[in-house]
Amino acid sequence: MNYLLKPDYIYLNGKTTSGKYVEVTGARITNICENVTGGKSENASGGEIGGKSENAFGGEVGNASGEPQIINLSGLTLLPGFIDIHVHGGGGYDTMDLSAQSLEKISLYKLEEGVTSFCPTTVTAPFEKLKKAASVVGEAAKGENTGAKIIGSFIEGPYINPKFKGAHPEEFIREINLDEIKELIDAGKGFVKSFAIAPELDGAAEAVKYLTQNGINVRMGHSDALAKQANEAAGCGANTAIHTFNAMRAFSHRETSMVSETLLNDGIYAEFICDLIHTNKHAASVLLRCKGEDKIILITDCMMAGGLTDGSYTLGEMKVKVVGKQALTEDGKLAGSVLKLNEAVRNMAFEVGAGKDAAVKMATINPAAALGIDKETGSIEVGKRADIIAVDDNFNVKFVMAGGVIKLSAE
Repeated sequence: MNYLLKPDYIYLNGKTTSGKYVEVTGARITNICENVTGGKSENASGGEIGGKSENAFGGEVGNASGEPQIINLSGLTLLPGFIDIHVHGGGGYDTMDLSAQSLEKISLYKLEEGVTSFCPTTVTAPFEKLKKAASVVGEAAKGENTGAKIIGSFIEGPYINPKFKGAHPEEFIREINLDEIKELIDAGKGFVKSFAIAPELDGAAEAVKYLTQNGINVRMGHSDALAKQANEAAGCGANTAIHTFNAMRAFSHRETSMVSETLLNDGIYAEFICDLIHTNKHAASVLLRCKGEDKIILITDCMMAGGLTDGSYTLGEMKVKVVGKQALTEDGKLAGSVLKLNEAVRNMAFEVGAGKDAAVKMATINPAAALGIDKETGSIEVGKRADIIAVDDNFNVKFVMAGGVIKLSAE
């Protein structure tokens, strides 16, 4: 299909502007144009595109000659599709269900929050289950989903520090073993995209180097690391801190930790759960001041209860109770979240005060850059995959296109 998307505003090159429209052909963005009137538009080469007649969106559709179907997104802002690189589940389903059907359901759920691609995330579990999870995600990533695109798995656990295990069951936490890591990678069929490593563990440097050399993003977290150890891991190729401030040694003015290294090291992206539960607004403001808009990645860390009512659920092997907006283990620890990514963007923009443009960057091009997929997605540019959403002024999602396919309409 060939579409011409006509919003009131569009986010381009890190800024919101008006008077521009986007042409999509097949799965790709093929033109960014302006001066659309009467179904015709001058493109960058001075030619014309467009057609006439009404479609279900109140716009115009192309004729039989292959002219684009015009999608009227009046009153909305066009954004790159959001990318959630750390999400365990949602809508009643969990990556650790080890089921292609569950991944499909999660991919559909993510569309509601404007996510067009995501990393299904594991949690520490028996090793064979982790291999199975990597395999199931790998198979799903090879195919087409009816919902958001699966980028590949994020293996969070088992190579973490028990002292900062969070909602990871301690009995399944393991010492770093390179042969095991290779088994997990092989099980993922080329779609293990990220790996969690606690930098202070024996063998961490070797593991980080191996993973990085094999094109796998390494994230540091669930860790008691000192600043020096985090710096060494970053030097070996680790480029992201997992849910910054949470499940890591707190900052001390005499014995600095991974928190301070994350804040000060420009080579480290900071994942951030902006639900204002995992951290308060003041801590979020400190992060924003230190890292700036280019190095923060908004994530949900959402578990299966996302989008559902309060009640009892699971996160992998752990029992979790959801009360209000908090997901808690039986001993009262936070166990992921029930956050939606568009809510995280809204909170960062308005509550923390980053502003709309900066907050959008944290959910689009920043995660794409951290994973090394920014030449493919993460911004609205000619040649990139047509992962595009339209939102209102409060980041409510009204339209979703993933890979050039309309997944959620403005109706």
